[in-house]
Amino acid sequence: MMKLKMTIHKIKCINDLVLELPIEKGLYAITGQNGSGKSTIVACASSVFFNMRMNDYFGKTEEDAYIAFELENAKRSWKKIDDRWKKSSTGIMNIKGFYEGSLIFGNRFKDTSYEKLRGVEAIDTDKLIPANDFIRKNLGNILQGDANFYERLWFVSSYYEKFDGTIFYYEKNGKRISQFHMSTGENLLISILNSLYIRNNDRANLNKPCIIFLDEIELALHPSSLKRLVHFLQEISIQYNYAIYFSTHSIELISGIIPDNIFFIERHNDNSVEIMNPCYPAYATRILYDHSGYDNVILVEDDLAREIIRRILRKECLLNNRLVHVLPCGGYSNVIDLADDVVRNNLLGKKASICIILDLDIKEKAHNYITKSNIANNIPLNFLPIESLEKYLRYKLFINVDHTLFRRLNDYIFQQKSLTDIIGDYSKNNNTESDNNGKVLYKLIDSELRERRKSRNELIEMVVDYLFEKNDDIIKKTVTFLKQQFK
Repeated sequence: MMKLKMTIHKIKCINDLVLELPIEKGLYAITGQNGSGKSTIVACASSVFFNMRMNDYFGKTEEDAYIAFELENAKRSWKKIDDRWKKSSTGIMNIKGFYEGSLIFGNRFKDTSYEKLRGVEAIDTDKLIPANDFIRKNLGNILQGDANFYERLWFVSSYYEKFDGTIFYYEKNGKRISQFHMSTGENLLISILNSLYIRNNDRANLNKPCIIFLDEIELALHPSSLKRLVHFLQEISIQYNYAIYFSTHSIELISGIIPDNIFFIERHNDNSVEIMNPCYPAYATRILYDHSGYDNVILVEDDLAREIIRRILRKECLLNNRLVHVLPCGGYSNVIDLADDVVRNNLLGKKASICIILDLDIKEKAHNYITKSNIANNIPLNFLPIESLEKYLRYKLFINVDHTLFRRLNDYIFQQKSLTDIIGDYSKNNNTESDNNGKVLYKLIDSELRERRKSRNELIEMVVDYLFEKNDDIIKKTVTFLKQQFK
């Protein structure tokens, strides 16, 4: 297998790294935790064919920084000499490619003066050229699952109004939208498809290596769109002999790539960098995401609900021989929407199951929301006997005082400024009737916690301990519900 050998020395967060990148057709993932150096590696690698302004991409670097490449008998390098980057080469490095960054860098526009923007926004219709079907149909398929969604898609050629870059427009409901007002996902994908279209037409010799680098595209694309993009790129890589590299920490991207094509970056305590290749998707994503490779995923609203569920799982020995992830998602509508998206787009695969456990106080709202949203996914749904931590504490410590819980919290956590004093301040200085969500009271409690160097987790653990001591009947119902899900 032919490989491009790259050496990086003192570039951003990477002191020394040697990496051999296969240039055979297929999809490849460069992955790792945030700050591991993924984007730096991709930007460095793209300099093998992309004459970039090095200071723009890498900022201030040390005098002896360099990037060096070897491919068969050819060599190419960028070296920092006398505060300037200088390029050198020996032999012919017969390789092509392009680079797209998710937010800033890549082949998109480098000139964004407002004067020029006004010029391209006001362009006459007769200057617009219909976009090629390759771009139009694949844009619709990937983003919307509909090849004709962008039926009216145009562009103006490069250097119109002296603007360096091809500019796209589409029309919806009689309104024309330029690329500068498109969503980040639309903007990114149009740029990728346009670059691919240009490169496809330049592939007279399919035996010539061509590498495509895409940096963290998941930041701009919905998970379902990512799945369709991966399928599209797999096909295009085979058809045109592309080696396509993703810098990513997305499960959707990593799970579709074979272990031999996954490069996992591990940064150690001494700031050294190690490349693990081959790397299995389950290993990479388990570090990056708590919910990858699990047998059961349980979606809840907040950290209190998560702790209750975790406690039930441990107490009832429901974790034997299975991996379970409990994921807080925010409000009940967030939970329901995420679960629906996961099921509709099969984001967990065929082996994992999903269920929802919400707070009891929004039971009616949740059912109404499901009905109103026409959600019919039959995802198992259950409810906990507790509201949010903030609401629960307001009710138990102020509205209908639970003396046992009050005394326990006061003795263990509030040993200097008492809970009695905090409640007193709350009563005197705040409109308590309007604090239905309990956030005003919780702010006072949290301030004292921080003062005493205690955490929200400690408070949650004590509340959950108390709930289980009461042996609430609804807790028992939740246990029964979970056991049914794990059959």
